[in-house]
Order: sequence, then structure tokens, then C-alpha cells
Amino acid sequence: MANYLTAALLSIMIFYSFGIAINVHRTLDKENAGKLLRKLFPIYFLWGILISILAEIIFLLKGEQEQAFIMAIIVIGYLYSRQILVPKINKNRDLANGGDEKSKKIFNSLHFQSVTINLIQMLLLAIILFI
Repeated sequence: MANYLTAALLSIMIFYSFGIAINVHRTLDKENAGKLLRKLFPIYFLWGILISILAEIIFLLKGEQEQAFIMAIIVIGYLYSRQILVPKINKNRDLANGGDEKSKKIFNSLHFQSVTINLIQMLLLAIILFI
């Protein structure tokens, strides 16, 4: 069951990152894309937290310590992204949209950090599936 949850989570992440997020920006104007993604990202991260915690518990119960440890790292990435990065990203995006150049640089840095965490999580999920 934990491997199914791992595969499902990886699939969700790939679909969200390369299906939804990219196409929202291609389809909607900047303002509406931002509004939609502000609603979707917290939900995306919450589902990631729930699924990865459940998978981690199952790995622990099965005695698969390595997989559980990697899944714990994934949980931490989701928690950090949802609780810390998203509010900072939103704040700096608003300030940047108001013309604040410093906030634009901060936003770009935070966005890069968020994307990097997401890609590392996907890599870690793939590793779990192959160990």
C-alpha cells in the first residue's frame, strides 16, 4: 500500500507541476493565473502532506526504515513549502506587482526554492519506488 501511495503522490506531483501549473500560466492572464494558483497550491501541499505521512506510517509499520526516512524528508518539504514558503511567496509577489523591485528578486528566489524542493521530492519518491 505504501508503494501505491508513493506512486500516486509522484503521479500527482508530475501532473500538477507539468500539467496544471504550466497550463494555468499559458491559459490565463497573469492576474487570474495568480489568483487560481494561490487557491490551488495550499491544497496541493496539504494533500502531499497527508499522503506522504500515511505512506511514512505504513513504511514504518512494515519495517521499511529507509523508505520511511525518505518519506519523512518529503513530509518536511511539503510542510516547509506550505507553511513558510507560500506565505512569503504571496507577500513578495504582491509587493512586486506593486512595483517593488527588491520584492521581485525575493519572489524569484523563493519561487526557485519552491520549484527545487518540488523536484527533489519527485526524485526522492522515484528513489523510494526503486529501492
